[in-house]
Amino acid sequence: MDAVKIGEVIEGRYKIVRAIAAGGMGTVFLAEHWLIKRRFALKVMRGEYAADATMIRRFMNEALAAGTLGHPNIVEATDMGFTKTDTPYIVFELLDGMSLATQIDRSGPLAVPRALRIAYQIASALDAAHQAEIIHRDLKADNILIVQKPDSADHVKVIDFGISRILTASDRTAVGNTVTGTPEYMAPEQILTPDSVDRRCDIYALGIVLYEMLSGHVPFAPPPGATFPLDIDTAHALLTRILRDRPPSFERADAPPGLIEMIIDKLLAKDAGQRYQSMKQVQRALEAFASVLPAAQPHAAFNVADHAKELAPDQLVAEVRQLGARWTLEDGTLNLDIYHRELARLAAAAARAAAMADVLAARPRIAIEHPHLRLSIPDPSRMTSLVLAKRVEQWLREHW
Repeated sequence: MDAVKIGEVIEGRYKIVRAIAAGGMGTVFLAEHWLIKRRFALKVMRGEYAADATMIRRFMNEALAAGTLGHPNIVEATDMGFTKTDTPYIVFELLDGMSLATQIDRSGPLAVPRALRIAYQIASALDAAHQAEIIHRDLKADNILIVQKPDSADHVKVIDFGISRILTASDRTAVGNTVTGTPEYMAPEQILTPDSVDRRCDIYALGIVLYEMLSGHVPFAPPPGATFPLDIDTAHALLTRILRDRPPSFERADAPPGLIEMIIDKLLAKDAGQRYQSMKQVQRALEAFASVLPAAQPHAAFNVADHAKELAPDQLVAEVRQLGARWTLEDGTLNLDIYHRELARLAAAAARAAAMADVLAARPRIAIEHPHLRLSIPDPSRMTSLVLAKRVEQWLREHW
């Protein structure tokens, strides 16, 4: 028996207009408030879960996350309650948008600036959740809505927040009866130790989403033509690849140097300890890469597709000249010298440079001897070293 019917009025307030979407935990309906005539998205739990206390608690976790965090990139929950059949429901703001998954299916890989902008908003939403000790555990392109606003293109709303989905044989979000998540987006620890995952599983899932935005596909997927639910052999093969295989690299000539490597090595590391440890670190990395995109740094005069190559001596001299008077070449080392009477300002510049160096896996030498800071970059003829210098200089021009 259905928990609600079209035309029914829930608790004297919400008139059910039509179904919008169905998922593993429930069905989403378009509903209109009986008195104020405002429309909402009303999510009703699937009837077979309505007597399961554990599933009800997980369902209500979504209302808790969406209703209390108050973050602009998290869908807002405005009400909750029970239908006349004692089935729980949640009322959400009604969003006019398209899922990121649909966007990628229709248009293919996204432009790099757009992908970074979307990823940054997702990281901001997840950071707010993590600060409140809420882990998403099922972040995926289907759970990210892209909402177009007059004053903000590609405004992100993360949905299905805080729900732990029990994977069942009839649900695409399940393989077995204890693992939580969608296989293609699951971190290795979600497969091996699902009861002890922490916020770093969301960092991994964001890496999958960013990989998908830039390549047009997830790194690990069932074979073409596979149907859901996956048979046991197909599911086992997929999970084994997630546990053992390094994500395949891919080419994006318009990507900043090191971006693809950052995704694979710092977001998608098998060992959670090798990933970024917080969404704030992810945000800083995304900011650093966005800062060297052509639109943000038009003076950058090098071909990013050749970032692994070394510059000829005359090219290096020309590039250092473009960096400005703060930079000098001495005995095969590129040096930055800045001065300030406030030690805190020098320390802030050093911290920013260190964060950028971490993104590129670079190892410069940074020394402060008040009022002087020196940043020394070895092997400056390597393009990645020059990229670090350009990022630091760009930050100095904007903030120093």
